[in-house]
Amino acid sequence: MLILAGIFSLLVAAAGWYYMFYSRAAQKLATIEGTKANRRRVTLRRINGATMCALAVVMYVGVAALTRQDEHGPRPDIKLFAGMMCALVLLIIALLVLGLMDLRLTRDLRRRYQRDRDEPPMP
Repeated sequence: MLILAGIFSLLVAAAGWYYMFYSRAAQKLATIEGTKANRRRVTLRRINGATMCALAVVMYVGVAALTRQDEHGPRPDIKLFAGMMCALVLLIIALLVLGLMDLRLTRDLRRRYQRDRDEPPMP
């Protein structure tokens, strides 16, 4: 169980790391999006990547607390597990909120682009 949790946590952390440092999708929108909005989008995505890395750590620590063993056999640390799972839920909520904020910026960008495209040129 701990090995699978470790592999999954590593994958989540790698995705967050990539999203934080190597994803250039938001920066490519700088040509059609305002500087302030684009800076906000890049910042949101970096925070979201850091949140994903934290999510991976919290998930691994929670599973490790649940599968802990000592000389008497398996002895799960229920308090640590419960705390980590509460933190996990809060981090997932943070991921959703940050994603929705990014989605709102995308919706506003589409509306502006559509409005500018539909307006006839000034004579």
